[in-house]
Amino acid sequence: MTSQYVVSEDGLSIVYPAAPADVSGSVPAVIWAKLESYTATRWTTSVVEFEVAAPCPVDWRPPYRPYVIDTVDGEVAVVNKYGEVRLTDRAIVQCTIGGQEVTPEIEEAYRRLAAYYASEDLRGYSRYSVNIDGSLQESWSRRRDSTALSNSGAADLLTKYRKAGLSHV
Repeated sequence: MTSQYVVSEDGLSIVYPAAPADVSGSVPAVIWAKLESYTATRWTTSVVEFEVAAPCPVDWRPPYRPYVIDTVDGEVAVVNKYGEVRLTDRAIVQCTIGGQEVTPEIEEAYRRLAAYYASEDLRGYSRYSVNIDGSLQESWSRRRDSTALSNSGAADLLTKYRKAGLSHV
């Protein structure tokens, strides 16, 4: 089983990959967080502490990849051949998550999302209003985060990294 039994997840540290060289003015923390919210793969490197409540003995691994299970309740983890630890009760599991190589495909997803956030284009707007009361006024707004991945085209490049299953909901 994977993270079906996770009670809490705390990021202890995080290191973001650099933005692609031809992208300026972006905030890597925001872009990487959005890209990774859509996938189980992590390009950022972080140390994460999971509190896992196993109702019965389970072989557990974190819901992200790549990963290394470092400790279980403060002791060096004993990992089986499938990269899982055996948990029999509530445990604190510390893992090093991420560090996946940033491929040209992922750099392009980053570029698309950064360009979408920086764009003043009207596509994808969620509210539009006109006020004609002696003078003409026009306004619009869009919720950039709700559909940013699909509207930017970044989601198309992340399909093979997509989350799947109950443990990633």
